[in-house]
Amino acid sequence: MKRLLLSALVTAALCGTAAQAAVITPVNLDPAGQGLNDPTPRAPEGGNPGATVGEQRKIAYRFAADLWGSLLKSDVEIRVGASFQPLACTATSGTLGSAGAWWIWQSPDFPLPGAWYHIALADSLAGSNLMAGDPSYVAPDDIEIGSRFNANLGSPGCLETSGWYYGLDGNTPAGKISFLDVVMHEIGHGLGFSGFVGYSSGVLGERVGTPGVNDIYTHNAFDNVKNLRFDNAGMTNADRAAALKTPGRTVWDGANVTANVPLVLDDLVLLKASGALTANYTFGTASFGAAATPASFSGTLALANDGTGADTADACDALPAGSLAGKIAFVNRGTCGFEAKALNAETAGAVGVIIGNVATSSTPGTAPGMADDPTITANVPTVSLNLADANAVRAALSGGSITVALGTVPGRLAGADVGGRAQLYTPTTVAGGSTFSHFDTALTPNALMEPAINDSLASNYLVDLTLDLFADEGWNVNSDNARIGKCETALPLSEDGGLIPGANIQAQDRICRTTSGNHGQYVNCMKDKADALQAQGLINAYQRASVTRCAARAK
Repeated sequence: MKRLLLSALVTAALCGTAAQAAVITPVNLDPAGQGLNDPTPRAPEGGNPGATVGEQRKIAYRFAADLWGSLLKSDVEIRVGASFQPLACTATSGTLGSAGAWWIWQSPDFPLPGAWYHIALADSLAGSNLMAGDPSYVAPDDIEIGSRFNANLGSPGCLETSGWYYGLDGNTPAGKISFLDVVMHEIGHGLGFSGFVGYSSGVLGERVGTPGVNDIYTHNAFDNVKNLRFDNAGMTNADRAAALKTPGRTVWDGANVTANVPLVLDDLVLLKASGALTANYTFGTASFGAAATPASFSGTLALANDGTGADTADACDALPAGSLAGKIAFVNRGTCGFEAKALNAETAGAVGVIIGNVATSSTPGTAPGMADDPTITANVPTVSLNLADANAVRAALSGGSITVALGTVPGRLAGADVGGRAQLYTPTTVAGGSTFSHFDTALTPNALMEPAINDSLASNYLVDLTLDLFADEGWNVNSDNARIGKCETALPLSEDGGLIPGANIQAQDRICRTTSGNHGQYVNCMKDKADALQAQGLINAYQRASVTRCAARAK
């Protein structure tokens, strides 16, 4: 991720609140015949009318730019460079994309004087293009945000069982990855969803070469052990470094995000143990099998024993028939895949599976990830425990009976601390490029700005807490109703809780205008979109009618 960063203080005179919706313009940086210009034929999918791979990529990127542009206000065009490149990848994991602000800016006149601001936000606050006239601001660097995407996704050696889905409808097929969701995520980083504190040192501004200088994102970070914001005088570098490597300790302290946390997040569910062990544990969930819920996951715990190998509890070999009948199986991590373990336990009669981390696990301080194995199908609900919690369960199992069940915690929300603040991603092992500059994976439902894209997202109409975070940083959020041409609909661009049905309609307007042969086809195209939103319960009948009315009047 390339950044051209300013090392000296630069000033700007603020010109008041931005008055109009932001214009976000994608800038195609790919050469002919590649990436966004790939001529490979591809059938339209999910409302994306493109006839080639390149066309579909450009349409999806334009759609994402229109969504974010309608939600934020700025009098200055935001140019976003985009390209496809070979990014780090293996057969089972890989980088989907990366992005960031091309420039950052300081001013004593900004709401947080002297702090770094991402240039798109800085321009919006100043009401002018702050880089205009700078000799270094020339093509191809006349962009505010740079982004790139994995050109090899779905090819041999790079998440080879997956591939890009270019639909605009949020209905990503199983095993595929929504390009729209990834673009929305990456543009989000460039608009302000990233902080510059040193991951390991805790030094403010270290990651942009200005030690000791704060930034607007980090200003909103809060350590719930010290009960201080990161830039408070009472916080030391060591305090910040510790908070950045402790899951759940670093949270977002902005008022807008915190106000909407109850509208977005589900009740916190913990694994509750009783009997020889009385404790409540957080847990990881599997991407295979039935969902683990309070209704589906409860019973007496039993240690798996396949009688084979150095670890007889790893369930990598067949377990005796009926040995786990009606039980929740406890299985050690290691040697074979998670789904193979779950299937062996299920075949032995288990009604649920807990996979416990072991000392040789690559990340023993966290709950293991629960990946799919495309050659195996396990249906039993499966969860995981980190090393410390798994060791406690193993010790207690050796001396008595344990009953486990999933249950909600009154007054607590999944992915928020006891103060109702959303958690930021701070795993025990620093993940370069992911630590701190994402919401935590504990958020439930999954959030757009978590470090991994998953198929539960639908950023075409939902951006959860991301827009609230931008508001906390100083972005002026567009609270108007959606417009089709000069006609105002009854549909708000965004709603509390992150729904963006009006933004979706405005982005769809461009699609319908460019694909319709005449006015009647255009009206039908917009009506179909409004009908689909109503069928999903995202808009009501009156709002649907207002969209159709405005489309009929459009020129």
